[in-house]
Amino acid sequence: MAIGGWRLLSSASKARTVVAVDFTLAKVRAQANFGDLAPHLPGDCAIWGTDETGWPTGPGDPREHLAAWRERSAALGNFHTALGFCAGGALAGALAGPGGRLVLFDPVAVTARTIAEHYADAVRRMGAEPEPEPGGDADELAERYGVVARKVLGEQGVPDSIAGELCARVGANLRYLAMCRAAGLDGLAPDLVVLSRDHELPAALADRPQLRLDVPQERLLAEPGAARAAMPR
Repeated sequence: MAIGGWRLLSSASKARTVVAVDFTLAKVRAQANFGDLAPHLPGDCAIWGTDETGWPTGPGDPREHLAAWRERSAALGNFHTALGFCAGGALAGALAGPGGRLVLFDPVAVTARTIAEHYADAVRRMGAEPEPEPGGDADELAERYGVVARKVLGEQGVPDSIAGELCARVGANLRYLAMCRAAGLDGLAPDLVVLSRDHELPAALADRPQLRLDVPQERLLAEPGAARAAMPR
């Protein structure tokens, strides 16, 4: 079965359905993702992970993007557990229904500053320097990134087709973060928050059950203990 914006990470017959929310499964960073966590979850789980194709590709109100994503995700049916990593914790919370288990891994409260910092980091990765205080919403920053990227990459001899793919990816990431901001962490009541060694817990979740593991963030989702905590066998 194909569901737009989701990919099956692990399947089982007569399974408990688990949904796992993060920006991407692509190995663009040396960081574990839900594809690494899935093999350590109980064998009776059908695990669906978010696919990068599910995030907004064009301008729009983040609240409307969020509502449309939730509506599309209804095709997953009822699920046992929702997992969320980093900014995706807010989106996992937006999907979690009554009676379902919600587990967050290194959750982050996304703000306008968070989105601006992601834009600035993306510009610096090209060897350019962003504005001192890059304001604007996700759509404006995505457009601004496209202008800078095509100029810098063109000067480096990078084909426009590749520059276009990079711009699309950065734009999708900025709009994904805007969706996470619209969803928010306030009011969420996760059953467990799993933290890496140095991650700072958002104030909105300070009273929730926590487990801190002695691993860096980039290895958190590959840690078998994280999976066991998320879904005890």
